[in-house]
Amino acid sequence: MSRFTLTCPECHAEVSLSARRLTVRIDEGTATAGEAMFTCLSCHATVSVGMDASAVALLVLGGVTHLSLSAPVVTHPEVVPAGPAFTHDDLLDLHSALACETWIDQLVLGPDA
Repeated sequence: MSRFTLTCPECHAEVSLSARRLTVRIDEGTATAGEAMFTCLSCHATVSVGMDASAVALLVLGGVTHLSLSAPVVTHPEVVPAGPAFTHDDLLDLHSALACETWIDQLVLGPDA
């Protein structure tokens, strides 16, 4: 198992960590740098250390788990259905249909029932 020595930015202690105690975050868009995240064995703080691309590659090749961060893709949560837009007249027709006491039967059995 690979071991890596890093300096904690909080307490400045040099800690030797196995690959499974580290996580590397990489910005997928640029991929020119990243950061290693770990919990310091000396002060027990969870910290991150910035690294250049070659250091990140060394850690990943040594078996460190990596997270690729990319810009989020935001899509509209609702898909617009095909067909004509819902109008005020459609709303009035729906209101009239729901005013009838047998609207649930018509919904279940169909309009011909």
